[in-house]
Amino acid sequence: MRYKHTLLFFIGFSFFALCSLKGQPSSLVLAAQFTKEGDIAFTEKKYNKAIKLYKQALTISDSLHAARRGMAAAFEQTGNFQQALTAYLKVIEMSPKFSRAVYYEVGQLYYKMGQKMRAVTYFQQFQRLQLLDALSFTANGLHEQELESGYLVKLPNNIRACTVSQDTNVLLKDVSIYNLGSNINDKHDQYFPCLTNDQSLLFYTRMSATGRDEDLYYSIREVNGWRRGDAVGNTFNTKLDEGMSTLVRDGRRMFFTACKREDVIGVCDIWEAQIEGHEIREVKPILGHPNSEKWESQAAISCDGRTLYFSSIREGGLGGADIWYSNKMLDGNWSAPKNMGPNINTAEDEESPFISNDGRTLFFTSTGHLSLGDQDIFMSFLNEKGVWGLPTNLGPEINSPFTERCFFLSADGRTGYFASNRPEGFGGMDIYQVKFKDPLYSEPMTFVEGFVKDSLSEKPLQTIVKITDRESIQTDKDGRFFICLSSNSLLHTEASVEGYLPYNRNFNIPIWDNQRFYSLELRLQPINVPAPLDSDKPKKAKVIEEDSVKTNMKVRKTQRYTKSFLFKFDSDEMEFNEQDKLDAFVATIAGKDIQRIEIDGYADDIGDNGYNLELSEKRAKKIALYLVDKGYPVTRIALKGYGEITDENLKKLNRKVELKIITLE
Repeated sequence: MRYKHTLLFFIGFSFFALCSLKGQPSSLVLAAQFTKEGDIAFTEKKYNKAIKLYKQALTISDSLHAARRGMAAAFEQTGNFQQALTAYLKVIEMSPKFSRAVYYEVGQLYYKMGQKMRAVTYFQQFQRLQLLDALSFTANGLHEQELESGYLVKLPNNIRACTVSQDTNVLLKDVSIYNLGSNINDKHDQYFPCLTNDQSLLFYTRMSATGRDEDLYYSIREVNGWRRGDAVGNTFNTKLDEGMSTLVRDGRRMFFTACKREDVIGVCDIWEAQIEGHEIREVKPILGHPNSEKWESQAAISCDGRTLYFSSIREGGLGGADIWYSNKMLDGNWSAPKNMGPNINTAEDEESPFISNDGRTLFFTSTGHLSLGDQDIFMSFLNEKGVWGLPTNLGPEINSPFTERCFFLSADGRTGYFASNRPEGFGGMDIYQVKFKDPLYSEPMTFVEGFVKDSLSEKPLQTIVKITDRESIQTDKDGRFFICLSSNSLLHTEASVEGYLPYNRNFNIPIWDNQRFYSLELRLQPINVPAPLDSDKPKKAKVIEEDSVKTNMKVRKTQRYTKSFLFKFDSDEMEFNEQDKLDAFVATIAGKDIQRIEIDGYADDIGDNGYNLELSEKRAKKIALYLVDKGYPVTRIALKGYGEITDENLKKLNRKVELKIITLE
């Protein structure tokens, strides 16, 4: 599903060597030929062969700097940094004006060796040499120009990366790394680990022996380790590519990549599925905008399942594959994706994102940021202004001189998983586990599973739950919703359903025990609205100055008590002293035989009609909740919002609720 490898641009040096040696003795032409063959071996990733060929060239001509530079790059690819550095520095020593780009390459190598200040010195030297005429350097062809252009794009961030105040070697000390073993890994590629909250079930992607088909596998943790992986059943896997999965923390939904199958818009798209254990159901493309006619893959999902991060080569990016994000809307569709910007994305590839539970740490793979190997894992922190900071390399404990990608962090933040092709594995990409001494860069969270129900029948209710300082959440058909909260926080919830009293309550959220969700129930009380006592109910509000009105009914004698209460502008909070008036008014009917309570909400005509209608309903519900708290039966309460009033001069008087209490004499 589109994995690319970073290749260093050394093709072209042998051409330079051959051209410059025309008319020279045959031995020198032979040396140039060895250099050319070394370049070919390098591009084929046969680095040891390339080193031998470059050495043969240098045996003939010690001043063939293209061969020495190629040998340095090959040593670097095999992880032999010291020999690589020796070769690079020898080029500079023998010919300081052979290539400006070599200075950058030395800086990059010093970075990989953990000598960041030396790296900065050579990066800055490369920068200063740009003031000189390119023609004054021996290597000045088109290839060299393209190479320098790419380095200049990376240079500012590379210097910043080297000067980050806190070293990742310190931040990520005392880690333990383990290969997951032969039940998971084999000589082919395994990558994209994804685990359940309790780390008892592992999903991962496996490449077939042919290298042409990716499938989703799973494994169950046993006492002695992981059970041999099995392909996910239920016809999930096809002859085409499936994999690159991520789980919502509620354990019920999965996002994965599907390629070239029916209903796929581009090369590969992001799909979703319902899961139960390792059984996968209801497989379908996600709704909305994330998928395009280009390549989209490698999804990551926020803790609550409401923000999707993914990699794409769609139009509007910064080059190569970029990381984008999309938010889930109340109608179930996903919003138009937004690029994560230049602090995260570069002109090269940024892939395999993972977002921490608190949504403030992003892990991803990059070939564009300053790395220790072919492809490294980076992390970036979200600051208080909502801006993602400069990515930091996870350091040599995790990132080797080879390829690392597909980072996953456990729910408790203490265990990471990633894929690497480091030589000590079983061959190809293997999945590794890393144990951290302390939780890694994630605020402790609690997973909250909520249900909205009828308080009498226990029937689930579909509605929108409003939570303080958060976006509203749509419940599913089972009345269920899921959120992630900071441990020991106060959760304020509001919910309303037609025919029910509004719900308004605070919950104290405990610390998550790493196993179970914290469960809460929002039980809404139904309102049994009786038939109107009279048919001449006014359609428009009328200010009633007297505190009580007596009405003689045909069948029985009733008493109606009416009072208006004023509210603040654009608010469901009452004006000063209005609460005292409400208390006094309700006290006048204490002990009476209540037959019906009518609550009518209104608003002024400032703003649009829809908003004013909603505001008038909120004001009516506020009074209803007050009366329920006082012990008045919900079956006797009828409330309604009538929206705005336009026929009165003093707008303050229109921001009101009329309370009518009818008693039996």
